[in-house]
Amino acid sequence: MSESANLRQNLQNIPSIFEISAAETLDSLIYPALSKIFDYLNLGVDFKLLGAYRLKGEVSPILTWVLQYLYLRNRDASFGESFYGLQRTGMTSGELMTRQQKLISASILTLMPVLERHLKTRSAHHEDISIWERHTLNVLRAYHASKAIHTFLYLIKYAGSHSPIFRALNLSLRYPNEPPKDDKITYVFLKLLEVFAFFLQFIQWWYSNDQRRKIGGTLKNPVPFKNKPDMSRENIHPKGDCPVCLMKIQTPTACSISGYVYCWKCIISHLKERSICPVTGYKITLDDLVRIYET
Repeated sequence: MSESANLRQNLQNIPSIFEISAAETLDSLIYPALSKIFDYLNLGVDFKLLGAYRLKGEVSPILTWVLQYLYLRNRDASFGESFYGLQRTGMTSGELMTRQQKLISASILTLMPVLERHLKTRSAHHEDISIWERHTLNVLRAYHASKAIHTFLYLIKYAGSHSPIFRALNLSLRYPNEPPKDDKITYVFLKLLEVFAFFLQFIQWWYSNDQRRKIGGTLKNPVPFKNKPDMSRENIHPKGDCPVCLMKIQTPTACSISGYVYCWKCIISHLKERSICPVTGYKITLDDLVRIYET
């Protein structure tokens, strides 16, 4: 009798695939949302090392890892999983996570989306990627295929976990039997972070609308640099020439922010030095470039 009651309780504690998917979606918003915030504030890591070497990068992956580990340490769940009231436990034992499992989980939750986004961006913009980066992309594709199979097996209640990573760590998602017990300061801090989830949704909405405005906005080009009075539409460069190399445009590439057209190699080389439009000075990234194909 007690065994059947325990089994019934475990079955009731198993979340649906829709709740797990919602938690994963929320987790996936953290890094891009923080990246957009820091890009907008122009914050990042950029300082000289020994000699001519420079260290350039983002701070958002570091903050994402800290945030995820904070939740895993205090709630045995990621940010998104905690928001939906889920908890990571041992697949067979039902015990809470070990410190090693928490560190590995936080690293995977942070590094995998960052790495995948970086590689897909480089591949989409036809940049030269090494053979190791290609292999990594193939491994990530194989992982997503394996995860789809695990999700299906979890859906038909044939598997105890929805992901190969959870299976490798011998973990599963459950509803906790008791709510987490935090001290007052930790409770208030984590609740404020959960309110931040709605802000993440707003950032995603704002960014998607901002992208639509870039594509379907005004057809009038912005004016050139205001601090260079000698630059005007008539004397920047002859029509049909690239504003960077001042020669006939090769592989025309338009900037969706300003509408100006450059050589592909010229604008890519320019963006490696400065993340602004060479003509207007507006802040741009590789995602704002659109290749123009002749028919």
